[in-house]
Amino acid sequence: MNLNETSLKIATTPIIAMASGKGGAGKTGMTLNLATLLTQQGLKVLVFDGDMGLGNVDVQLGMTPNKDLGHVIAGQATLEEVISKSERGFWVIPGRSGHEQLPFLTALEQRDILKELRNVAGAFDVVLIDVAAGVGKEVLTFVEYADRTLLVTTPDPSSITDAYAVAKLLKVRYNKSTCEILVNNAGSEAEGRMTYEKIKTAAEKFLQIDLPLVGIVPHDRQYAAAVKMQKVASQAFPNCDAVRALTTIAKKIAPKREKQAA
Repeated sequence: MNLNETSLKIATTPIIAMASGKGGAGKTGMTLNLATLLTQQGLKVLVFDGDMGLGNVDVQLGMTPNKDLGHVIAGQATLEEVISKSERGFWVIPGRSGHEQLPFLTALEQRDILKELRNVAGAFDVVLIDVAAGVGKEVLTFVEYADRTLLVTTPDPSSITDAYAVAKLLKVRYNKSTCEILVNNAGSEAEGRMTYEKIKTAAEKFLQIDLPLVGIVPHDRQYAAAVKMQKVASQAFPNCDAVRALTTIAKKIAPKREKQAA
């Protein structure tokens, strides 16, 4: 991909981290569906697979890229050179699947890649980082670097606890409080609200920060079926309840575009 063909908007292109304290919250599915819906809004979207060990965004999209983040880490390609366009219409920086022989990123290597990401971001309207689950330093560095973070949780008590841990560590270590809560797989609107209130209350009491609610995605059999089929639900079942909720969320997080001069 030749980014020189596009005028750069480095300072204004938002980078949004999609994070979760615990695996199984549905974070990658949320990322791909939001990327699809933002693309359908006419936005140019880049998805960065930030799982340094088990990147699988390309697998879920059925992509077979020639190069991925592992080649960038090894100095065999630039970040720009590994960007591929998916059939969904958005662009992808594939994670480092199949590079088990490479060590995890050093802090310096990770910072260098993030600086390079900020440079290529200007060719897009929005960048989504699919961050690995957990609260390790490697994970938190991606979240700390982003302009905003959608913290994905489910009503499961351990998912709530781990999501709160991410918000806590970001506040304590980096003095950053830009997380917004996305409740996934809620059995009802009431359960989704209750889940959010647990995190919100704890954050206000112990961290003195406000964690806004960006949206609640209900449990949906069609959405679950799409995940099992390795399909993006927003295309496979565009009218299901979960996709309707995600459509509202996509509109909330979409960057405002300046009106064209007459």
